Amino acid sequence: MEFAAKERLHDVDLPRSFLVGKRREYETGLHFKNARSLARLAKEKQAADPQYPVAAVLFHDADGTRSTERGLFEAKWKSISDGFKAEQFDRGIPMVPKPKSEAWLLCALKSQPYQRCETLEDSLSGNDHSPNPAKDQLEVLLSEQNRSVADLPEMVAQGVIDPGRIDMPSFNRFRARLEEVTRQMIRRPE
Repeated sequence: MEFAAKERLHDVDLPRSFLVGKRREYETGLHFKNARSLARLAKEKQAADPQYPVAAVLFHDADGTRSTERGLFEAKWKSISDGFKAEQFDRGIPMVPKPKSEAWLLCALKSQPYQRCETLEDSLSGNDHSPNPAKDQLEVLLSEQNRSVADLPEMVAQGVIDPGRIDMPSFNRFRARLEEVTRQMIRRPE
């Protein structure tokens, strides 16, 4: 399977800046390859039904520990973006919560919702094995409201969690790209 994936990489003439090596770590190379694969699937879906435009969102937490997080968000965002570009797919959307998606939800559910949420990006660890990990913090906040993770979609639908009020750099970057792609799709010529 790994060999087949490497073979396919050689089918497309890529600029050197897109290749895994000295300037692209293995992990970000993995995100690059995932974005390329997702772009190919999206293009196939688009070709099968050209009446409806197709976009693709590739999600991956920034993760890491506070000591390894510096630059990790940017590296993953760029790697995913480059993967979409390598496939010439302009409706790809990186979704890279920093340090992880629980931070976005904690912003909405903490004691002072939506206040100073950008600090969560630097104060939380992306490591699930750290003391007081983000997942545990989210479960505690949900249990205080007699809720669970399974209730999150309903909480968004009811407006208990309002994504429009979340103001965090990683969320804002995702939202801006999502809005940009959505506008492209709406203005698409017939």
